[in-house]
Amino acid sequence: MTMQLLPDTGEKQGRILNAALSVFALYGFRRASMEDIARTAGMSRAALYQHFRNKEDILLHGVKAYFDLACADLARALSPGRPLHEALREACAAQAGGLAEALLDSPHGEELLSMKDGGAEEETRLGNDRIAAIWSGWLEAEAAADRLRLPAEGAAATARAIIAGQHGQKMAASGYRDYLARLAVFADLMARALEP
Repeated sequence: MTMQLLPDTGEKQGRILNAALSVFALYGFRRASMEDIARTAGMSRAALYQHFRNKEDILLHGVKAYFDLACADLARALSPGRPLHEALREACAAQAGGLAEALLDSPHGEELLSMKDGGAEEETRLGNDRIAAIWSGWLEAEAAADRLRLPAEGAAATARAIIAGQHGQKMAASGYRDYLARLAVFADLMARALEP
């Protein structure tokens, strides 16, 4: 079964990235092969190499694709004027898509979560910076409109605390459903803390 990191648009790169996610979750990154990914994507290894140089290249593009999708979902969830509890619940869940499910329900999730590949690590840092900027911008705008109360440390520090809290819930979760349940509790706590 192929997991869905990206919506199925029929494009080959998306199909390959979804296939790679499935293979990485099944075998782990180190044991997965380009042959496994090609077979799962329904193509030859030669065709796969026309799109990606190696597993690391696939991982890098997968991380980029994940953050593009997560940022779009987060921005949509944090639309101005939404009720605070609703916005925070949906925003916290916005990053809990196919990748989080694959990582948390895979026997190789810990390996995948702790990977420190150079390109993917940098792309993850940049993606997290983008997510922090979305959170920070929303927090500032909602505080300016008196729809929430920021702590004295400000929007950027609050955004970092929210992201760290989400990460902590992921690390403590026993699986994807547990993660979603923990995120709901975490979002409600944050909403209470930020109520005007």
